[in-house]
Amino acid sequence: MNKKAPRYKQSTHEYVLWAIRCLLIGSIIINLVYIILALLDKSLGTKSDMMNAMEKNITIIFWALVTYALTFLHDYFEKIKKIHIPDILESIIIIFIYAGIFLSARFNLYDDVFWWDVVLHTASGVILGFIGFLAIYKINSRHSMNISPLLVAVFAFTFAVTMDVMFEIYEFAMDVIFGTDMQSWNLPATTIELGRSFQGIGLRDTMSDLIFDTIGALSIAVICFFLYKNEKKKTLKLMHEVFPDK
Repeated sequence: MNKKAPRYKQSTHEYVLWAIRCLLIGSIIINLVYIILALLDKSLGTKSDMMNAMEKNITIIFWALVTYALTFLHDYFEKIKKIHIPDILESIIIIFIYAGIFLSARFNLYDDVFWWDVVLHTASGVILGFIGFLAIYKINSRHSMNISPLLVAVFAFTFAVTMDVMFEIYEFAMDVIFGTDMQSWNLPATTIELGRSFQGIGLRDTMSDLIFDTIGALSIAVICFFLYKNEKKKTLKLMHEVFPDK
């Protein structure tokens, strides 16, 4: 009697991953069609008119390709580095990358939706804080994991805030060197920002980013504190699954 081959059950994370990849591929194809139509459009007489018509499509394709490439980072960590990131964290990171890079560029969300930047920076604080929490095991597991829950929480918090500060320094450097507008120093006067107008739009944007990064990092640090204090065995088991070579 022939046995039926067991079906492979895909996880929710894999459905999320492939859905985002399909959306990105679909966006690339659609914008390529628009570019081809622009190239065939005889009413666009000059090269300048043609480039203006295709500029938005080219930008969307570029960021779609960047986002698509980043969706394969988990393969690198899983297969090369042997780091098994929990599915829930992978899904959150993939959605965060998709929203923060592609959707922001596609729909101009940073300028048109005042709370979009707040949500992304708060989420980045949470994600980086949890990564810092997991990194403690990588750093200390060969010695001893008999660590104070407060120290665990402080490390997760400071790791997240430090990474966010480094990103703000990167944005500042890009604005100074290449004249970009990553720190929103050239936004329209009607844009809603935290703080007073005399403080300058760029300063208010940077400080609001750091404030919400800190809120996200603090919230996950508190969770990590109680998780490590009350569920230490389960927490160490999770950490060992992430870094199984230890």
